[in-house]
Amino acid sequence: MPLGDEATIAALAEETRTDQAVVQSLYEEEFAVLEAQSSVKNFIGVIAARRVRERLAVPRSPSHPVDARAGRPNARAERRFRAA
Repeated sequence: MPLGDEATIAALAEETRTDQAVVQSLYEEEFAVLEAQSSVKNFIGVIAARRVRERLAVPRSPSHPVDARAGRPNARAERRFRAA
């Protein structure tokens, strides 16, 4: 991961009120996909950050944790929430 990405991850975590480890995992995933597909590497970090922000923009409450693999509320936690 390029230098400076830690600051981007920290800012995204704060902005989306998401655990930094989850944001880092999503960011690394998006970055790897973009890096593999791109011939121009200049703005991969910016695009990866935008994609992570979009994945984390799903409305959720503290009782609906984010699934790091999908970037959306955890389905198991959601089923527990509805059952209660």
